[in-house]
Amino acid sequence: MRTFGNLLERASKLFSDVEVVGPEGRTNYRKLFEDVLKLAGWLKGELGLKKGEVVAVADWNTLEFMKLVYAIPIAGGIVYPVNIRLPPEQILYTLEKSDAKTLIFSRDFELLTKKFEGRHISIDEVGRGEKIQDTTEQQDDAVIMFTSGTTGLPKAVKYSHEKFIDGALSIATQLTTQESPAKLTRNDVIFPQIPMYHIVSWGSVFIAPYLGLKLVLGGKFEPGTVVETIKSEGATWINAVPTMIHMLIESSQDFGGIKALVGGSAVTKKLAEKMKERNIEFSMIYGATDMLAASISIYTSYTRSEDMLREITHPVPFADFKIRKFENSDMGEILFRAPWLPMGYYKDEQKTKESYTEDGWFITGDIGIEMPDGGIKILDRFKDAIKSGGEWIPTSILESVISEIEGVELVAVVGKRDEKWDERPVAIIKAYKEIEKSTVTEYLKKAAEEGRIAKWWIPDEIVFVEDMPLTSTGKISKLELKNRLGW
Repeated sequence: MRTFGNLLERASKLFSDVEVVGPEGRTNYRKLFEDVLKLAGWLKGELGLKKGEVVAVADWNTLEFMKLVYAIPIAGGIVYPVNIRLPPEQILYTLEKSDAKTLIFSRDFELLTKKFEGRHISIDEVGRGEKIQDTTEQQDDAVIMFTSGTTGLPKAVKYSHEKFIDGALSIATQLTTQESPAKLTRNDVIFPQIPMYHIVSWGSVFIAPYLGLKLVLGGKFEPGTVVETIKSEGATWINAVPTMIHMLIESSQDFGGIKALVGGSAVTKKLAEKMKERNIEFSMIYGATDMLAASISIYTSYTRSEDMLREITHPVPFADFKIRKFENSDMGEILFRAPWLPMGYYKDEQKTKESYTEDGWFITGDIGIEMPDGGIKILDRFKDAIKSGGEWIPTSILESVISEIEGVELVAVVGKRDEKWDERPVAIIKAYKEIEKSTVTEYLKKAAEEGRIAKWWIPDEIVFVEDMPLTSTGKISKLELKNRLGW
């Protein structure tokens, strides 16, 4: 049975004394499972949780949150890890859209209770009851999650026990059976930085007990605290988006010597070099809320260099890709399928038709190329790619080259309407020291001479900004940038 309860019960027996650490204290898998069953008993008994009822949880990465992730589905409910980085009005929208009857919140999110019309309970007041028997079935719904809402209102997807576990364990399988810089071994200590609201920390709270590894949960992401916790708990493996890695590196000269699974956006060449200086080995992961894990970079006969592993990811077990190619081009829109696909958005028939095909494929909205070893090279989001004079400009490649320039902290390349070419690229840069526009242009001309980019890709405009808007998942919000610049 592929259920949350079955996975944790196995860990409680095979790895009973392995530690699970959170801001609240320490426990082990045996005690954790016992506490989860008592918590499930309280939810079902005292709270009266009914089968299929949604319970929303707003908290940082804590031990109590992890217990609720398991206990709510074991009690027959569906857990909604609230995306606490969304704008307040979007959070309220997701709470309503999810059909949540109850909101469990930590102190930092008490303001949500002012407008939430359902029952709300402080996470400190969550009780314990009699241990219950886990009677869930693997096809029962267990989790509801929302996309980040970068192109409109967030969209909801539901996952059953088996689908969510299959997605999480595809990551574990890829990282334990294949050679990869972020390879997981029996000696690793997992310390996820990805928040619970983002695919339940990319499945980390399932991967760790499945493999019997020590798990550390650090609460709210604070770079300095993370570095100290890595040292004090002996953490060897983290997951993070590139902006998090950047902040960790900048926070401490002592940070390094660990493995990292990185995703959410591309890793620039400059960031890769900084990680190498700190002895941080990393693999890239590609996936999303509406498809879970899709691919992770591994060593193959074709991909041996660090640059290749930074740019190319490989399908996890039982996953499949195909490229819907553009006319006269090797690049095209990426389609994906796997046994864990939700095959639709919750209560959104129109978006479902736009994104999931009848024969089982998810239209990712990303542009890429299939490599000789079956890997996928992601070039851009379809909505971000620039079509100029009938030809495509992949902005991620331009951004990577520009990021190499001394003084560039963050960069985004966006398309601006052009009467002659339809669209032309504009580079928007946040710098940590003064940079001349001519410096950027000359560097790109040199890159074109070296064959790294096409000469006609060079942006017509370069704009410097003091801050760069980020989405709830740590990516640069190009939509917000365009709005700010009046485009």
